[in-house]
Amino acid sequence: MHVRPRRVALAALVAASSLLLAACDGGSDSPSGSGAGSGSGGKKDKGAPTVPASITADQAQKALVAVTDLPAGWQLEPNTGLDKSQGGGDEQIVNGSRPECAPIVAVLNTGRLEEDHKANAQVVFTKKGDQTTVAQDVSGYERAVAEKAVAGLRTAVGKCASFDAKDSGKKATVKVKKAAGQQQTYGDESVSYAVTVVTGDMQMDFDLGTVRSHGAITTVLNNYSDHGDRGKAAFAKALTKAAEKLTAAAAKTA
Repeated sequence: MHVRPRRVALAALVAASSLLLAACDGGSDSPSGSGAGSGSGGKKDKGAPTVPASITADQAQKALVAVTDLPAGWQLEPNTGLDKSQGGGDEQIVNGSRPECAPIVAVLNTGRLEEDHKANAQVVFTKKGDQTTVAQDVSGYERAVAEKAVAGLRTAVGKCASFDAKDSGKKATVKVKKAAGQQQTYGDESVSYAVTVVTGDMQMDFDLGTVRSHGAITTVLNNYSDHGDRGKAAFAKALTKAAEKLTAAAAKTA
């Protein structure tokens, strides 16, 4: 099943009854990339192994954060993911007339930037006795697809400060902003950003960090409410560990 977004009543500032959905710009806005490989110029070794174009499903699973990677007090939500399309799609956010903002909507709806993934794994954690969720998606693509996807996300974060959408069929406003200050760069490139979805008198707030290593992408979400643990410590730990595991998983891919 998918996890539902945590909504906060703007007027009363109390948590809504619907359950959770759960959410780094690299230090610079330009991807760090990895340099072009050096060519030998000699004869090709016909016996040399082929470099995989993407991570496998098993490698995607190994790149997931574990509950032991988080601070004390968090618990795994078994059989739960971020992909709202698996619940029939009636709770999805629908973009308005801003195609450049599509990557933001895609992440909120599925946890992923692109549907053309070769491997995928997701995990969701909640704070015990609280209303905060930290979740992670790992998706494998061919490298060119992953690079294009993160470039699109970077553009969306820069251009989509506010745009109209529909949330569960209701008119909504989606607000996006880059994380403030100098941010650590993870993997080959990373983007950190925050998203707020306002629907009527209800609001959903997310911190998000997206990291690319080779053709693999991971996004970590922190969906928090107006009270209880803000989730920042767990989000920071999850993002650091997710980037570390993703880099290891993708190290031997193209």
